[in-house]
Amino acid sequence: MDLCHMPTTHPATVAVLGVPFHNVTMDETVAYVDEKIRSRGFHQIATANLDFLIHSVRDPEMQEILCTCDLVIPDGMPILWGAKLLGSSLKQRVCGVDLVPRLAELCAREDYSMFFLGASEANSARAAEKLKERFPGLRIAGRYSPPVAPLEKMNHEDILRRIERASPDILLVAMGNPKQEKWLAMHRHRLNVPVCIGVGGSIDFIAGAVRRAPRWMQKTGLEWLFRMLQEPGRLVQRYLGDAVGFARYMPGQYMAMAMQPRRRTKAGIFAEHTGNSCVISVYGDLSGELLEEFRASAGAAVACGMNLILNLSQTHYIGPDALGALIAIGADLRARQSQFWLAEMRPHVQRLINGSRLAGLFMTTSSVGDALQRTERAELRMVQTAQPMHIPGETESPVQVRVELLQDVCRKVGAANTPSPFETPAQESGMAYQNSLS
Repeated sequence: MDLCHMPTTHPATVAVLGVPFHNVTMDETVAYVDEKIRSRGFHQIATANLDFLIHSVRDPEMQEILCTCDLVIPDGMPILWGAKLLGSSLKQRVCGVDLVPRLAELCAREDYSMFFLGASEANSARAAEKLKERFPGLRIAGRYSPPVAPLEKMNHEDILRRIERASPDILLVAMGNPKQEKWLAMHRHRLNVPVCIGVGGSIDFIAGAVRRAPRWMQKTGLEWLFRMLQEPGRLVQRYLGDAVGFARYMPGQYMAMAMQPRRRTKAGIFAEHTGNSCVISVYGDLSGELLEEFRASAGAAVACGMNLILNLSQTHYIGPDALGALIAIGADLRARQSQFWLAEMRPHVQRLINGSRLAGLFMTTSSVGDALQRTERAELRMVQTAQPMHIPGETESPVQVRVELLQDVCRKVGAANTPSPFETPAQESGMAYQNSLS
C-alpha cells in the first residue's frame, strides 16, 4: 500500500498546560501495551501527575519529552480536574501503582517479561517476589538498582548492557521524575525494549515500603494528603510548589480558552499543496467532526513526508483536544525532519497558544506565503549541505549520491502535484465554504 494512503493516527489527547494527556482507561492502556509489545520497536509511556506538569512548564526539555512520548496517561486527580475545567473530560485516572500489577498480569498471561530499573535493592526484590506470588508464571528478566547519582554521572553503558542481556518486553524505570523520563529519552535509540515506562515510586508501594491511601481518599483526590503525612520532610515542599504552580499557570489557559469566540457559521477544512508543503485552512471551530476531519488530512500529509502549514486566519475556536492533536502532529513532523507552521493566527488564537504554554513548540508566521518560502529554503539547504555517504563495498560516486538525493526530493514534489488523500471531503467542504462566501 502507498505510504500516502496510510495516514498517521493517534489516540485522542487533551492538552493541559502544554502536555498532551491521552484519553484512555486502564483497560485501554493495558491493551495498548500488549499491542506495542507485539509490534516491537521502542515506545515510551509516561505516568504523568501534577509534578510532571509543573516540571514541564518550567523545563522545555521535559515538555518536549512528554510531547514525544507514545502515551502520556493521567496519573493524578488534578490532571482530570484541569481537563474538565477546560471543557474536555478525561475518561479515568490511570495510576502507575495500579498499572504495574495489571502489566504483571499481562506478562504472566502472554509470557512476556519485565525488568525493574531503579528503586532500592530491597524494595525491588520484595516487589518482584510479591508480583510473582500474585501472578504465577510471571518472568522477571532482571532487576538493577544503580547507585544514586545525577543523570550525567550515571554509568549508562553498564545499565544498558544489563538490559540488553536480559532482553525484556517491558522496562519499568523507578528513578523519579524528571530523571526517569530524561534517562529513557536519552537512550531511546539504544534500548531494544518494546515498552518503557517511568513508574516513579510504584515499586516502593508494591513492595509495601510505602502505604497506599484508603480507597475513598484515592477517589476524592486526597491521596496526596495521605502521602504527605507519611513523608512530610520530602513531600511538603514538593506538593506546595506543585499547588502554587498549578494555581499560577492554569488560569492563563482557562481564560485564553474561555475568551475564544464561538460562532454558528459554516465550518470546513480546505487542503491544498504547493511543492512539498500541504496548506490546511481551518474555517470555524476546530472541534467535533471537523477536528476528526483535520486529523485525517494532517495525518495523510505527515505520512506523505510533506511539510504542513496551518492557516488559522478564519479559525474561531480551538479546544484542548484540538491542541492535543496539534502537539501530536508536530511531534510526528519533527521526527520526520519536516516542518510545521502555524500561520496567520488571529489575536485570540495567539493568546491561546501562549496561555496553554505551547509557544515554544510551534513555529509561527504572519503569512502562509512566508511559511512556504521558509520551507522551500529549508529543503534547499538540506540538499546543498547533504554529504555523500561512503558504504564499504559500494561504488557510487559522490555525484551519484547527490543526484539520488535530488531525485528523492523531486519524487516528493511530483507526489505533491498528483491527487492525494487529503483532497477529499476535507477539501470539498472547504471549497464549499469558500463558495458560500463568494
